[in-house]
Amino acid sequence: MIRSMTGVGQAEGVVPEIETRVAVDIRSVNHKYFELISKLPPVLSGYEREIHNIVRRWVRRGYVQLQVTLDETGADACIEVDRNAVVSYLLLSRELKKKYAIAGEVDINTLLGLPGVITTRKKNANGIRVWQTSKRVIVKALKELNRMKESEGRNLVKDLRRRVSKIRRALKLVEERIPKRLAERRESLIEQLKRMNIQANPKRIIEEVGFIAERLDIHEECVRLRSHCSMFLRALCSGVASGKKLDFIAQEMLRETDTLAAKARDVIISRRAIEIKGEIEKLKEQVRNVE
Repeated sequence: MIRSMTGVGQAEGVVPEIETRVAVDIRSVNHKYFELISKLPPVLSGYEREIHNIVRRWVRRGYVQLQVTLDETGADACIEVDRNAVVSYLLLSRELKKKYAIAGEVDINTLLGLPGVITTRKKNANGIRVWQTSKRVIVKALKELNRMKESEGRNLVKDLRRRVSKIRRALKLVEERIPKRLAERRESLIEQLKRMNIQANPKRIIEEVGFIAERLDIHEECVRLRSHCSMFLRALCSGVASGKKLDFIAQEMLRETDTLAAKARDVIISRRAIEIKGEIEKLKEQVRNVE
């Protein structure tokens, strides 16, 4: 299936036991090649190569931005006592008591209420568990990304087919014009001879018209251009066509049209050729969006 290079995929998941939520956001835009820029939390910093390989299996071409975010607000907290702080407070208490002859002792309630004695921290996230969950969420986000890209791809295919149809219609008018153009050239040649009062041999006139027809023949260009149109449509229907292949075919269509216009030397055909070139340029612009 034809896919656009533009899309967004988002997904979430929860790491079992440690209640850490994993959120993945993937965005893809047009690019000549495949390029991945990832923003990962520290716990996943060692899995960049694995993440690159996963994304590469789902995305053929495009500039991809991937961000993985961990939300640990639901994770269990650990309460700890800063033993160094306790020792410092007790030593300071004894020093003040001795130096200034202060009576009394520091009790447990006072000690626990002093700043820095009691601390809390999140339980350390298990890297393997976070990675396993993140991997599943990344794949889920990639599926969402491709669904959006395929939807956009269907719209691209409709537009590309419509433009190829316009090219074919214009090409048909060019082919219909060819015999009329040769007849006009023959009549023009005879008219020139009459004005110059030259009695030419009819056989010589036929030979001259034949020479003009051969020199201005654009039949091969028309056949090749029509063949390229069919090739382009077959590539669209194949379901495996890449943007690069479609762009190559469109470039060949443009080359045949340029040759056709140069050889024709006819105002009407030149106008049709300009129409065809305009549609091919639009084809090439749209093909740049195909993965």
